[in-house]
Amino acid sequence: MTKARVGALVSSAALALVYGFNCAKNVAVGRRVRLVCPALVAASTERLTTSGPLFDKLFGADAPRMRQMPEAVVGDTCAQLDRELAWYRWNLGRTVRLEGTRARRQALVAALDRAVPACVARAAAAIEAEHPIDQPLAAATCQVLKTLRATLDTPLVDGTPWALAEQLERFVPPPARRP
Repeated sequence: MTKARVGALVSSAALALVYGFNCAKNVAVGRRVRLVCPALVAASTERLTTSGPLFDKLFGADAPRMRQMPEAVVGDTCAQLDRELAWYRWNLGRTVRLEGTRARRQALVAALDRAVPACVARAAAAIEAEHPIDQPLAAATCQVLKTLRATLDTPLVDGTPWALAEQLERFVPPPARRP
């Protein structure tokens, strides 16, 4: 066997080994994402479900958009990661662009920008209305809206599918985590 042939075989074997690592990592991380994402969306949706009537009173016409929050914050990223983590996909050194998530987050930011200034007034009106809400709850909700607005304003960082999956795992509610 010639030196060039041996070099080609070694290069091919190394590439196959690296591609095998890439595929195995995609499969392992993809499994974790498929466990983590439903837990994250469910936790967010559950919080919103209990806040539904309050959202209607505080957000008015923007309430349906605000109910999309779990999808905007987690769901779009999870769907994109699920596609990116196909076993055969090359992900070493690759960066995932989260443009869909950014666009939906911007729509939520616009809704929050409309809602935050009117929150106290809407809360006061709802307290005096036919179906009153609790004043401390309304005040706390207005503060939560400000915090949420600041959170959504935090830049969304593109990254490798593996790094993005790891970031999502940090947000999983403790009961949903598995060893």
